[in-house]
Amino acid sequence: MPNEAEVFELSQQQIDALERFLSRYDDDANLHWQLARFIEGHLSNFDYYGQTLTASQALQDQKGDCMSLAIITAAFTRHLGLEHNYQLMLTPPTFERHDDLVLVSDHVRTRVYPPAGLEDNDRSDRSTRRAIIDYFPSRERQPSRPVAEDEFLAMYYRNVAAEVLVEGELEHAFWLIEKAARIDPDNASVLNLAAVIHRRAGDYDTAEALLRYTAGKHPNDVNVLHNLHTVLERRGHDTEARAVLERLAHLPDHNPYPRLMLARELVESGQLDRALEIYEAVIEQMPYVHMAYWGLATVHYKQGDEFRARQAMEQALELAHAPRHERMYTAKLDSLEVANPKGHAMP
Repeated sequence: MPNEAEVFELSQQQIDALERFLSRYDDDANLHWQLARFIEGHLSNFDYYGQTLTASQALQDQKGDCMSLAIITAAFTRHLGLEHNYQLMLTPPTFERHDDLVLVSDHVRTRVYPPAGLEDNDRSDRSTRRAIIDYFPSRERQPSRPVAEDEFLAMYYRNVAAEVLVEGELEHAFWLIEKAARIDPDNASVLNLAAVIHRRAGDYDTAEALLRYTAGKHPNDVNVLHNLHTVLERRGHDTEARAVLERLAHLPDHNPYPRLMLARELVESGQLDRALEIYEAVIEQMPYVHMAYWGLATVHYKQGDEFRARQAMEQALELAHAPRHERMYTAKLDSLEVANPKGHAMP
């Protein structure tokens, strides 16, 4: 498990690459923009889908998620002595399902400020001349909130804990989430994942206690309430579970997977038109959810529209990053290549 210094540590080779780039300029007042240009050029072949990695790992492997980009940016700003801060975008998160675990990914970006203490950079001007380092720079005017350093570091360990949990490394996930909780003790997403890990380990008492505590601190967190409802229902606390479900009914919930499960049940019962409406609505709201395209392909195929089924399946294959999904969708596409129109049906 990397410590805080190792999360932001850069190799000498990576530092040298930055220094060579900056040696082209003699305008210290715009050092933040020079850094932004370096990051943009240095990461031109960056794979934006990936794990949450340390700065040196992400640069070496040329991949990582938005947290990885923020870590890279922070590492370089620390080296240059520039001021930076983080923002959490207040837009719907992304979701990805791994068996019975749904990963929720927020979007974080970094703002880098001009060097302090220079005549060209008085305090009133510095905040308006900041450089925003983001996968999606067009989001500059979207709502956001600041993220403190402790919260950001806790988010790093939370993300890595979720990744190893998906791989079945329960003990490793436990130690990572414990580290996150020590850094940011009342972080809802950290406590929520800690509860999930305890539930996976069969410790329902601790899982329930954590979720009750977190729901008290964060009464409108739908992810916490979903997990609390699941634990209460499984433990036979039906009255409380229904009360939590009632609270959820009055909160905006962007998680597409309950709707996708309903659509699948509708397909199995032959209600294809209703299922189609759900799949299309999910795709309109969250066009990255490959499972929605898979469901759409199933409906079109059952309706006898092989052309549209193929289009939807190809989109699912394009969006599926996990090798398991790639294999599944490729196999389904291959079966369509040789299928008798009436001889095969997608499960």
